[in-house]
Amino acid sequence: MSARNPGIQLDLEWVSKARVNTQGVLRRAQSIQGLKMPSKQWQAAWLLKAVTCIDLTTLAGDDTPSNVHRLCMKATQPVQRELLEEMDMHDKGVRTGAVCVYPSRVCDAVKSLHAANSNLPVASVATGFPAGQCPLESRLAEVRAAVEDGANEIDVVINRTLALTGQWEAMYHEIRQFREACGGAHLKTILAVGELGTFANVYKASLVAMMAGSDFIKTSTGKESVNATYPVAVVMARAIRDYYLRTGHKVGFKPAGGIRTAKESLVWLALVKEELGPDWLRPDLFRFGASSLLADIERQIYHHVTGQYAAYHQLPMA
Repeated sequence: MSARNPGIQLDLEWVSKARVNTQGVLRRAQSIQGLKMPSKQWQAAWLLKAVTCIDLTTLAGDDTPSNVHRLCMKATQPVQRELLEEMDMHDKGVRTGAVCVYPSRVCDAVKSLHAANSNLPVASVATGFPAGQCPLESRLAEVRAAVEDGANEIDVVINRTLALTGQWEAMYHEIRQFREACGGAHLKTILAVGELGTFANVYKASLVAMMAGSDFIKTSTGKESVNATYPVAVVMARAIRDYYLRTGHKVGFKPAGGIRTAKESLVWLALVKEELGPDWLRPDLFRFGASSLLADIERQIYHHVTGQYAAYHQLPMA
């Protein structure tokens, strides 16, 4: 992983002076969507890059040890070995960025990966995911419990009320406490951008989350009515870039919610490369929060290798 973001003192003047040119953001997002995407072997290479940046996720009420085990096995071998052999990529360590589960399933994921001799990171959502409306002490306890059970990364949700009412100091101190509760685990802070109202609020919340020591900022829980969108990503990427230029600390970016197709994954990679540069195109600084994206990417890779599209049942979860 890249160096941790230690955070900085809350700079309310920086936050209060922040302005966002809405039309400029929309134009920039549109221009990125209009970029020519790679084809043939170049597209296949970019799709494998996308695979390595996926947080393969299950956040269902009916999660069990067995479906978490299947998820972990798929994460360690996300693309059929035969397809990778055809591309001479079978020995290049292609795996997803992490597996992401609820705190109660962290032990199951750690056990499965340990049995498979894999050091793949386990990420867990915490702090009353997805609404974040629990008392602070119970949210902190959930973070500590997930870390104790072996989670390497914690995805926390901000209290949206604090962002919507401009209580940046209170939000900063909450995230700071989450960071402390994480100990050695990396902190990924979910802004729930679909509920923040304006691009300016998204930018300000991004800044405050980074100042408080977030190692990643993430668009959404995936449970809001509006999740990851390209304009919001431009705003968050600009905040990451501004923070890096001022502090020298690189913070990761994770879009999540509604990202389902291989074609979309290429646009996201292009956006990150254009806005933040190639340094961010690696799993320690960029992740997709996704559960169904991998299936479509694997279908596209299957087509690249064989010239035919596989039925989904030919590319099972494990």
